[in-house]
Amino acid sequence: MQNKEKYSDRRRNQRRHDRRTDPALETPLPDQNIRHGDRRCNPRRESERQNLSFEILLSDQNGKTINVSASGVYFEVAINDMEAFSPGSIIPLQINTVTTTPYSKERKLKLTGNGLVIRNCIIETRVAITAWA
Repeated sequence: MQNKEKYSDRRRNQRRHDRRTDPALETPLPDQNIRHGDRRCNPRRESERQNLSFEILLSDQNGKTINVSASGVYFEVAINDMEAFSPGSIIPLQINTVTTTPYSKERKLKLTGNGLVIRNCIIETRVAITAWA
């Protein structure tokens, strides 16, 4: 009786769950304007960051967003208590914006939720914070 292999050659040589990408596919085209160090060119990032400034309200502080994505927001706020925004803490926040669509009125939106503080840093008298919704 022949000894049957448990898996085909394809499965032994390459795993289906192997997520490595071909380096040739990651090379930008000549007409693409990708800056090194820009978070948008990171191949691991699933949602692109948009450099948009919105008013952000916290429990007792006001600030502004630096950039936003589908899964997070990076914002600056002037605070006295740095421990309130320590990494790992969950903070309530509200982002206010105005939307416009063609042939329609302006609408004011209030996006509310809780965010997990990922990191913070001091920039002069303001603190920059990254939180994920």
